[in-house]
Amino acid sequence: MGKVTFLPSGKSMKARAGQTLVSTAAAARVVIPQRCGGHASCLMCRVILESGELSSPSALEVRKLSEHDLAKGIRLGCQAKATEKDCTIRVPENRLKSVVQAALERQRKENEEWD
Repeated sequence: MGKVTFLPSGKSMKARAGQTLVSTAAAARVVIPQRCGGHASCLMCRVILESGELSSPSALEVRKLSEHDLAKGIRLGCQAKATEKDCTIRVPENRLKSVVQAALERQRKENEEWD
């Protein structure tokens, strides 16, 4: 069993060889968004392999992702599978979440100025 570490949360989870990143992430309480139920049709579950090793890209990944993306370590969490080796995966931040966090931070600073 290899250890999968998810960034930016830093959470880690042991994964059986052949277990998808989406199922490993769910066990670690890390959200990898997806709408298609693991059929590689929505492309929402894109993740980045920062270090370590994953299974070879599936036929669906090869068809859906460009060679350039695959070369940069971009994979689909619903298709990419853990191996016996450890790996580190970056789950890109949701853009809406980033916008909301920035607005909340701005509001917090404004409230501090009034206190």
